[in-house]
Amino acid sequence: MGSVPLAPLEAVAAWMLDWWELWTLIVAGFLGVRIAPRIAARTQRVGDLPAPVADAVAAVGVPADRVVVVDADDRVVAYAAGFSSRDGRVFVSTGLLAALAPAEAAAVVRHEYGHLARRHVPFRVGVPSAYAVAWAVDATLYGTAGLWAGAALALPLAYLSARVARWTEFDADAFAARAAGGAFADALTRLAEAGHLPDDPDPGPLARLSLSMHPTLAARLSRLGADRQEPTPAARRERAD
Repeated sequence: MGSVPLAPLEAVAAWMLDWWELWTLIVAGFLGVRIAPRIAARTQRVGDLPAPVADAVAAVGVPADRVVVVDADDRVVAYAAGFSSRDGRVFVSTGLLAALAPAEAAAVVRHEYGHLARRHVPFRVGVPSAYAVAWAVDATLYGTAGLWAGAALALPLAYLSARVARWTEFDADAFAARAAGGAFADALTRLAEAGHLPDDPDPGPLARLSLSMHPTLAARLSRLGADRQEPTPAARRERAD
């Protein structure tokens, strides 16, 4: 077998050195996502899931060691940090747990866990990273014209990134609903009614051009096939308790 010509490899290596700032930013971005769960856990006061919520979380298939409770009664937040369900964590505030019934809180946890299990985070980071690399290649090959072409595509990229982010939200919604059933739609509705989740049932004709990273509540419930006025029987019982 013949040896690989060195000239192309040397050219690629030289090109990568010329764009070292780009590679530094990309590596820093992925590394930041990788270590985010550890940083978040060490910089915030954390606690354990209340027993009823822990049981509900286990019932929807989320490992207890993947969930971190942030001691913040004044905040209603839930988010996922990390690349996958193996190294990531789901963070929920004590304010969120107080605002929802156990089954609803577990459904929200399942949604955030879905971002990890379905690997949405590296997908979101990968889209702009791939664009940046393509822009660098274009600029190298075509000079100033390539730079301008890449700049002209910045707005379409922002739109694409927003569409990708909204798709991941819908996908995580479906992931949650498959295990939690109507409790997830109940959670969305209750959070919206309490003012913790934006509610825009009629976004208007320009909705498809929006750069918002999250779909509207109406769109999410429509995808789930939920009736906002009719919580599940289990959720009604928990609310009464």
